[in-house]
Amino acid sequence: MQARRTVSIVIPAYNEEAFIGGLLEKLLRVDTQAAGFDKEIVVVNDGSKDRTAQIVAAVPGVRLINQENRGKGAAVQRGVQEAAGDFVLVQDADLEYEPADIPAMLGALGGASDVAVYGSRILGVKEKQGLTLFPGLAPGQRLAPWLVNRALSVLTFVLYGRWITDLLTGYKIYPTPFLRGITVKTAGFETDHELSAKLMRAGYTIREVPAQYNPRSVAEGKKIGPLDGLIAVWTLLRFRFAD
Repeated sequence: MQARRTVSIVIPAYNEEAFIGGLLEKLLRVDTQAAGFDKEIVVVNDGSKDRTAQIVAAVPGVRLINQENRGKGAAVQRGVQEAAGDFVLVQDADLEYEPADIPAMLGALGGASDVAVYGSRILGVKEKQGLTLFPGLAPGQRLAPWLVNRALSVLTFVLYGRWITDLLTGYKIYPTPFLRGITVKTAGFETDHELSAKLMRAGYTIREVPAQYNPRSVAEGKKIGPLDGLIAVWTLLRFRFAD
């Protein structure tokens, strides 16, 4: 019988007082034990100027780490340093992703230690769609990010020989030894792409699981903009040919 493992759910948070409380309630209810995992929840408050830290501090069973604002990637790295789990699941602090999908993502790991799992919004939306001109485009999602995501899938296939339907997903599970065995050079949103590049170059398997997606608008706090798409392209190119 396989020993029970632990997943550390790392949440980088910056000014998320509107969502963080509801998110933590959902995460605490998620049954990871059915998939053979205990869980810990680690919130890295990345210099928020609102009530994010106070809300998290009031929730029993959640670890809060405060640091000065250094960017999402740096917050994730801090969470990895503090994590006690065998795997790290990076969870965005808003409610764009549904924690109820976590058990299926953990199940996709199987018993392997050289596997990462991505929650694919494209696959999740396509499950509920009929024929459409834009497969995987979620209701309320802007067309431009969808197009960028599709282009990044093609670029990743050309550069790395891997087809990943949703490289931009904010729902990813990484083996902790992998994260601690590399030197991360970026600190912003592009850290996601650096990690993907290094996973693929190191020969890790990346499995995708359909994930639900509820996109939020810029007015609701969406922080990724058009420039991030160009940075993603550069990051994939950079780490394909250099460390």
